[in-house]
Amino acid sequence: MNFSETAIVDGTLYLLGCFSLLTWSVILLKTGEILWHRYRFARTLRRISPRELIGVEQDNPLEDARTSSQIWRLWLVAAQTHKLAHGATQISVEQVSAWHELIERGLRQQLQKERAILDAGLGWLASIGSTAPFVGLFGTVWGIMHALKDISAQGSASLEVVAGPIGEALIATALGLAVAIPAVIAYNFFLRQNRRLLANLEHFATDLLRACIENDLIQTHRESGHVHANA
Repeated sequence: MNFSETAIVDGTLYLLGCFSLLTWSVILLKTGEILWHRYRFARTLRRISPRELIGVEQDNPLEDARTSSQIWRLWLVAAQTHKLAHGATQISVEQVSAWHELIERGLRQQLQKERAILDAGLGWLASIGSTAPFVGLFGTVWGIMHALKDISAQGSASLEVVAGPIGEALIATALGLAVAIPAVIAYNFFLRQNRRLLANLEHFATDLLRACIENDLIQTHRESGHVHANA
């Protein structure tokens, strides 16, 4: 196994090149994902509100490929539990509250899943942003160490002898910083975008849960009024 100066420094540069390729691949993919989610979210809210979703059948084709939309996945979780609640008979007030709590827990669980989907790939950016400078520094230190050994063996410390090897070794540090800086900037940017998207999804889930509760309260009030009228 060759541990010469050239092999180690070249290996460091190749590794940083792979880091850079991975970083920009993740950046492009996450950019497309963020734009797609924002477009679908705005498009869905323009078409229908959470209140209008209550009572809609799950097989109603309101949107093509709705399972790819975050809003529709949230609605599907609430709709399934809401349908089970209305399928039951003779539900007391306590049981209605329990069903609403189940809907809330289901929405919270789905929000956690959406957060995991949005955060996918950010770990690579964080890892590359934190390790790339040290990888570049390792290549520089290794290159300078062997350059100093060569200078000592030649017995000359002139500028021509020192500048070339040390300058080549410093390229590793510069490349490490060039890889880490975009990764860190992209990580912080996508983290802010994810938080904004999740905040919008939480607002939608809250409106959806409130619409479920209001719908059930209105229906219960109508049923009780109908019973009193018959009595």
